[in-house]
Parts: sequence; C-alpha cells; structure tokens
Amino acid sequence: MALRVPRSALLLAAIVLSGCAQSSVFAPPVSTAPSNANPAITQTGTQTVRKTIEQLRSDQAALNSGIAAQQAQFNATRGQLAGDTRAYSGLVSGITSRLQAGTTPSNPDLVNQWNAAQGKLDAVTLGVGSLNSLASQVTTQASVAGYLLENVRLTLMVGGATDADHRNLRAIESETRRSMQQIDRLIADLNAEIARENTFLGRERTNLAALSYNVNIGRLGTPGGGQGGAVTPQPTRRAVPLQ
Repeated sequence: MALRVPRSALLLAAIVLSGCAQSSVFAPPVSTAPSNANPAITQTGTQTVRKTIEQLRSDQAALNSGIAAQQAQFNATRGQLAGDTRAYSGLVSGITSRLQAGTTPSNPDLVNQWNAAQGKLDAVTLGVGSLNSLASQVTTQASVAGYLLENVRLTLMVGGATDADHRNLRAIESETRRSMQQIDRLIADLNAEIARENTFLGRERTNLAALSYNVNIGRLGTPGGGQGGAVTPQPTRRAVPLQ
C-alpha cells in the first residue's frame, strides 16, 4: 500500500529547502565595508599634508626674501647715515677753523656752510626715522616666522602623512629657525644703530646751536650775559635757524 504524504507537508518542505539554498549556515559572511577604505583615508591625508607643505614652503621663501630685502635696506640706510655724518663733521670742522682764525661777523660763506651742516643733520634725522620704520617691519617678520613654526608643528600631527612629508616639514622648520636667527641679529643691529644716531643728534644739535652764535660774531666764543641760543644773521642772507 503506497504511503500518502499530505499535500500541505510537501509544500512546507519545498519552502524550507528553498530558504536553505538561498542562505546556508555554511556560507561565508558577506562584508558590507568597502575593500579600499584604509587606502582612501591615507591618500586623503597625504594630499592634505602635501598641499600644506607647498604653502608652507612658499611662505618660507617669501619670508627669506623679505628678510634679505630688509637687510639690504638697513645696509643702504646705514651707509647713507655714515655719509651724511661725515659731510656734517667736515662742514663743522671747516667752520670752526675759520672762526678760530677770526672772520667778519655773519660771514656769508660760513652762513652757507652752517645751513649745509644743518641740512646734513636733518638728513640724519630722516635716516633715523627710516630705521625706526624698518625696525617695526622686521618685528612683523618675527611674527610671521613664529606663525610658520606653529603651522609646521600642527601639520606634523596630521594623520596620513608619509616619512617624506615629515622630512619636508622638518626642513621647513629648520630653515624658519635660521630665518628667526637672522631676524634677531637684524633687530639688534637696528637698535644699536638707532641708539648711536640718536646720541649723535642730541649732541650735535646743541653744538650747532652754539656754532650759530659764533658765526654771527665772527669768532669762537660764548653768548654774553649767560644767554644761550643763536643770533639771527643779517636779513639779506639766509637766516641760521634758532635752536
């Protein structure tokens, strides 16, 4: 006698077998994460670091160029000051020699030489002003160098960089530190030159005022009655400014 299996049981078995075929317990698990996740993160980090390195290198080059230009400006201004100082000293020496021998009061030649000496002293004053302005600019360069060093430090902490990236960053860091040393020396030289020229100006303004009186009387001497200051030369000539 044949075994009869209910139609409902056969249908249930078909459903179960179909489910097993689609998802077997022995099938390996399927990963939903992208296979290239880590390389993508590394590449993104490297690109970011390299772009930053390019910018830092450009900023470092601009810093070096700025320092070189400021050093050249300082050398030129210092040379001009030295020339003006020598010219001034030569004029004052010539006036003093003539006065020692005695000459006419308000000698036109000496009045002109005195005015020329005053002009050289004014030029020195302008030169000192240029040095003060330059000192302010150099101080700004020091701030730029500090900014670069801080950005190098922060970039070294960015993930995804290569050893080559870090070598480039260290090279920029070393170059920036050398730039800071140049800035420090330039600031020290500027401060010393400014102090020296200010001392010279303070002394020679007093000397030139006294020399004005001597030119007016035609000989070396001191104002009578303890009165200081300069006596105005003849109005037909350029007046020696009162000090």
